[in-house]
Amino acid sequence: MFGSTKKCNLSHKMMIRLNNFLYVFNLRQGTILIAVHQIALSSFILIILLVGISHVGEMLSMLHNDMIDDADRRGLYDATYGEHLTYHNGDVITTNNQRRFAKAQHLASVTVIFLYTSTILTSIYLMCCISLLHGAVKYKREYVLPWIMAACVGVVLLIVAIVVGDGYPCIVNHFGGHNLYHFGCALFVLTFIYAICAVSSFALETGSGRCARSVRAASDERGERLLLLDHVAHSSLLSAAQLNKLSSGTRTQFV
Repeated sequence: MFGSTKKCNLSHKMMIRLNNFLYVFNLRQGTILIAVHQIALSSFILIILLVGISHVGEMLSMLHNDMIDDADRRGLYDATYGEHLTYHNGDVITTNNQRRFAKAQHLASVTVIFLYTSTILTSIYLMCCISLLHGAVKYKREYVLPWIMAACVGVVLLIVAIVVGDGYPCIVNHFGGHNLYHFGCALFVLTFIYAICAVSSFALETGSGRCARSVRAASDERGERLLLLDHVAHSSLLSAAQLNKLSSGTRTQFV
């Protein structure tokens, strides 16, 4: 009993806990709001990724048809594209058109890998968000922990994506410059970290509730044992007193 109590107290001292969510909602309400928001956001992103996968399939088919047409034209005419000859030897690329096709094919392959990987990760995160909602409604800690682990991994991936995106001017220009880009990304990351802290505090709250119930159950069990021992002792004293009275009585008392 004392070992479990010390373990619970140690875990509470090692973690920084929040008492509420946005100074308006309690931790359970805040966790439910976070779960609903993340389910909606991840579902929206998943739909976009699925639409992107379908368009990439069409793009690959169009690219494949264009490459076949280009090969047919080169085989039919054996002529020139502009000022560049179409003669080639083996797999060596000799025309600007072939270089563009090779670059487009490489970009399409990278895009397909990115879309499928993002779709798998988003699907896993969506399941973790559903588990978070179930854990918040049912007040079960084991359903909350998967989202915390997934969110920590998501923060790391988000920081990597922000660093990589800083090297692309087309992405930075959508935010109006590097300063606004850095400010928006920092605000988004800090908001995500605050949500993780709120959910972690709710998980600690559920754990503290279990610790309190276990300590209360242990104390109740100890009280029942003491009460039972007192009852046995009292019964033993009564039996001893009755035997002493019977042994000292006269014969007529037994009739």
